[in-house]
Amino acid sequence: MRLKKILAAGILALSVGFGGTADASAIVDMQKNSSSDYDKISQLVVWERQSRVRHVYDEMADCYFSDATVTTSWTAGSIADFLNGGNRAEASSDEIIIGRVSPPIVHQNKNRAYVELPTITLHWIKVNGEEAVLTSYMRLIYRVEKRGGIWRISDLTSINEDDTLEPAVAGTDLHLDAAELKNFRHSYRFLAYVRTKAGGTVSNDLLGIDRPADIEKIYRDAEAWIKAAR
Repeated sequence: MRLKKILAAGILALSVGFGGTADASAIVDMQKNSSSDYDKISQLVVWERQSRVRHVYDEMADCYFSDATVTTSWTAGSIADFLNGGNRAEASSDEIIIGRVSPPIVHQNKNRAYVELPTITLHWIKVNGEEAVLTSYMRLIYRVEKRGGIWRISDLTSINEDDTLEPAVAGTDLHLDAAELKNFRHSYRFLAYVRTKAGGTVSNDLLGIDRPADIEKIYRDAEAWIKAAR
């Protein structure tokens, strides 16, 4: 068995058809126009991120199999929960979100692959009454499969790497409580801080690079999963 790994050279322009069906969708069209599995897989995960930022939920849903699972900082469960939960809430809120992705790294064996996609997400929010920018650095791990000749996502897991919190207007005091910040893990402390201040909660056991044993297990399991492809 030979495992193939590639660093995608870049992100290609996307041609999007809205209201896609099983026979006509952005994902199907992109994969028909791609010459290799590497291109198809790379386009799949990049378009999943872009369709989320644009709140194009039908197209985003088409990136996933119906039995897919998702684990992020705010949800862990089915793809239906992910698509119908916080994504739509963000679309209707006043909060501004900008997402940026790096070229994906694809690890493939036959009809299975897992993908590492580094991302940066900027959130314009209110903190203690002041406008601020929360920047989250994450590594997304996708499991993708080819079923019926089409690659789609069967699982998405996010890994927290770091975050920062800065005033939107330089010099503004955000009135942060340094003692309170010490209660949160380094890999996502500002995310936890702002959600707690807003009345929400964040688990202290999310995946983060400050717990390397948990991250190593994610990769071991992903490698074992693609090696089991038939």
